[in-house]
Amino acid sequence: KATVSVLYWKINQGEMKMQLFDFTKRNLAANAEEIKKEVSSIVEEYGGRLDVIRKGGEGFDGTFGALAAADAEASFRSITCVLPSLTSGDQEARKASAEAKQELASMWSSAYSCPTLFKALQAYKESGVQDGLDEQDARLIDVTLGKFRHSGAHLSPAAREAFLTPNTVASQTGTQFEMNINEDVTKVEFAPSELDGLPASFIAALPKTPSGNVVASIKAPVRLPIMQQAHSSETRRKMQHAAQTACAATNGPLLDKILEARHQAAVAAGYENHAEYMLRTRTAGDLKTATAFCHEMLEKMQKKLKEEKEVLEKANGGKPVETWDVAYLVEKVKKESGIDTEALKKYFPLKQTLNRILSMYADLLGLVINEDPALPKWCDDVLTYTIRDLDSGDHLGSLYFDLFPREGKFGHQMILPLAPTFTGCRPACCYMGNLSKPEGDEEALLRITEVTTMFHELGHVMHCLCTQSKYSILSWAWPMVPWPGGVEQDFLEVPSTMFQQWTLEEEVITQLSGEVDGKKIDLETVKKLNEKKHELDIVATYSRYYAMAVADLRMHSVAKASSQAIYRDTMKELINVTLQEDAHPSASWYHPVIGYDAGYYGYGWAEVYAQDLFVDFKQKGLFDKETGRKLRRTILAPCATKSAPTMLHDFLGREPSKEPYCVDLGIAGC
Repeated sequence: KATVSVLYWKINQGEMKMQLFDFTKRNLAANAEEIKKEVSSIVEEYGGRLDVIRKGGEGFDGTFGALAAADAEASFRSITCVLPSLTSGDQEARKASAEAKQELASMWSSAYSCPTLFKALQAYKESGVQDGLDEQDARLIDVTLGKFRHSGAHLSPAAREAFLTPNTVASQTGTQFEMNINEDVTKVEFAPSELDGLPASFIAALPKTPSGNVVASIKAPVRLPIMQQAHSSETRRKMQHAAQTACAATNGPLLDKILEARHQAAVAAGYENHAEYMLRTRTAGDLKTATAFCHEMLEKMQKKLKEEKEVLEKANGGKPVETWDVAYLVEKVKKESGIDTEALKKYFPLKQTLNRILSMYADLLGLVINEDPALPKWCDDVLTYTIRDLDSGDHLGSLYFDLFPREGKFGHQMILPLAPTFTGCRPACCYMGNLSKPEGDEEALLRITEVTTMFHELGHVMHCLCTQSKYSILSWAWPMVPWPGGVEQDFLEVPSTMFQQWTLEEEVITQLSGEVDGKKIDLETVKKLNEKKHELDIVATYSRYYAMAVADLRMHSVAKASSQAIYRDTMKELINVTLQEDAHPSASWYHPVIGYDAGYYGYGWAEVYAQDLFVDFKQKGLFDKETGRKLRRTILAPCATKSAPTMLHDFLGREPSKEPYCVDLGIAGC
């Protein structure tokens, strides 16, 4: 163990040049027994390396450096244990993987809450003997000590126990909550006539009962087309009801248990509530600021929200609009204005669109992105790519795509870190998607919303793979993986949200478009898409989003919460939306248990910054290489080696502004 640590730091100091950690040799399809064996080995070796530090590590290399080396290797090895819970077709492997992820989370929680380890690190910091350290070394010291304090290492023994015990309960319960969503197979049975309005090919691709009825999953690729296109309001109501009651019986009580445990832990750590505890590590800083931001945006949207509701009521023949009618009526209005999103799919075949988006990213950021079938896979459908730097040819990382739904697979969109960045290791990540499957023998086609999602998620990919960090804790990560790392949570979405603005720009969408009968998508349609990109978005998306963000903050700011009641009451109070009688959407809401607890506001917070960054590209050219390289240099490459405010200022040269965000949405000035 000591030899590995010394070797790591020799490489770090430039005395050796080699890739110590080869991701291509990782086991990405481990079975239950392999997972159990690997996690036991990781925990044992990690503990042994920390013991050396506790017993008297000296200097930077023997304290912060040694911990960073232990974190790096354990992080690198962890994906063998973590990935199967999200991807495996073997239920036993998924179960073992979820348990292993929890064990690893507990390992890091114990390490960073250890008072002996904290004192050893603090002693080095206070010694003042820190000659020869660079900017990243100094940042490592600050981030590491901050994490120890946030984990309760500075508390008295009694307070630390009162903090850690409920934290463990919340973490373990959250693992079960997430597994329940992944394992959920809720389906709705419809007579074929109930799906009038859906394409025949879509209906034909769905499973059938012996009596000929259609079986529809509540997963997004099936649910969303039904909500947008089924003529029957009752069909849409049934589908919404199934989606909003999924996991309610199991996860409703679990979420309330999680919320109570989190509150207890926060109070033990000296905070008023969990929201205050979490927000201290984010750029918003406190609950008052995050809540005020959400209310400010909702207030600015009121006039446009009222106007858009009137448009929907008119489209509904003057009748009141129920929540399950919104998506359908939005599509109806868009078709009447000349935008048929379903008809546009034919211009965006999946593989071609994906490769063209990757090409745009490569050209803008100075990368070479090539498909690499030789990389190890866990499923035949997975696509694999290698990324290199255009100028130097250096290997930057590996990229995986697992794009279609499977039973037991993670049911949302995300970028999963597979390997962190640190000296001796290049990163890897996976685009975990749930896109529409091909219908019959046809090639998979993407809706415009799915193209936008792809731009967004690939923004995360570029952030991950362009990171230049000596230490894994300063590389791209988020709490979907158990190892420590990542930028401030409410900055995480900034690059991805900025890049999604590219989607409907005329010069972008014309390049993305495939040819149908020898013709690309016509320019008139492109102009309409851009002009109307936010048509009815306030009523359909943004008002609901900000209300959900407030509900999240409220759930995490009370001692004993009824998540169902808080969600329901907040929707009614802020946007006058009445849920179906027994609806419990938060019971199948991933975000509160995958790192966005008291942090859902961060999407909107990040979009404000993202729109401000986007202004630079609009002024200098969407494909201006100098601006693209600047973004890579000042935002993507530093990752957590710098603070979010520092990176924003490095790119903008000034403080960020809300104005571009408000202008883009067409709401009251900021």
